Amino acid sequence: MTVEVAVIGAGGMAADHLANLSENPDAETVGVCATSEASARSTADEFEANGQIGAYADPATCYDAEEPDAAIVAVPPYAHPGPELAAAERGIDLLVEKPLALARDDARRVRDVVAEADLVTQVGHMYRYADIVERAVDLLGDRQVALVEGRWIDGVAPLDWWPERAESGGQVVEQAVHVYDLVRYLAGGVDSVEAHGGEEVVTDAIDFPDTSSATMRHESGAVSHVAASSASPTRDVGLELVAENCRLELDFDAHRLAGVADGEEVREEGSGAMYAAELDAFVAAVEAGEPGATRSPYADALRSFELTMDVTERIEAG
Repeated sequence: MTVEVAVIGAGGMAADHLANLSENPDAETVGVCATSEASARSTADEFEANGQIGAYADPATCYDAEEPDAAIVAVPPYAHPGPELAAAERGIDLLVEKPLALARDDARRVRDVVAEADLVTQVGHMYRYADIVERAVDLLGDRQVALVEGRWIDGVAPLDWWPERAESGGQVVEQAVHVYDLVRYLAGGVDSVEAHGGEEVVTDAIDFPDTSSATMRHESGAVSHVAASSASPTRDVGLELVAENCRLELDFDAHRLAGVADGEEVREEGSGAMYAAELDAFVAAVEAGEPGATRSPYADALRSFELTMDVTERIEAG
């Protein structure tokens, strides 16, 4: 079976997915949808191989014309959840880029619709497919996790919609959600959260805090902390973890895992091919018809999204 895929979006993430689709022998791109048919056509032309990829300006029209098995929704935060709901109503499996929405109710509505339709879903938390994360999970095994420290230190993203919270959701929701998701993935569900934010450095460029700090208590007993900033001239995305007889550091910019486990030094270089691994896993799950086969199904990713909403609300409440 060849999985036929429609890609909704024509930005950088859509291009990454289209490139990975072209390398997957079990998948075929049948349609691209953008804000205009001309933009969709331009993007589709870059990735055409066997046969023409349809170009559309409306997701529903794309779905009805191409009848794909799956859709990849890679649109800015403010453009959710319309493409997902239109796909779910037609029984089309979904890979959705984060963040899931700008409001809890919108994301919860998609969760309920895809659950009722029993769809295969994957949310773009690609770090769950990073080989250094896979190795860290391996090394952790059933150890008790004590502490997780995560960070997303960066500058203001060069995207027209990013500086406006009404369009992006802010850094915590749009960007640092990757780190919050990994904290949940490695330390388990969150019981409570406290958070603070600062607006001191790049306040003219964005309308949300340029720095945030959140501390969480997990159901497992572990404690975690995530720091984020969009006021830095350099980028640093990573995670440090302390568990029973184990300390690990994951550097997602260098794709490196280092630390100590049971007295043995750990030092491994990753490939950085997490986007392709994520896409391949989704295609395989669609082909097999296995809704529970992905590492970041929609219902689970909703918990990470809601955690970032909790953090944002705590910051606003002071």
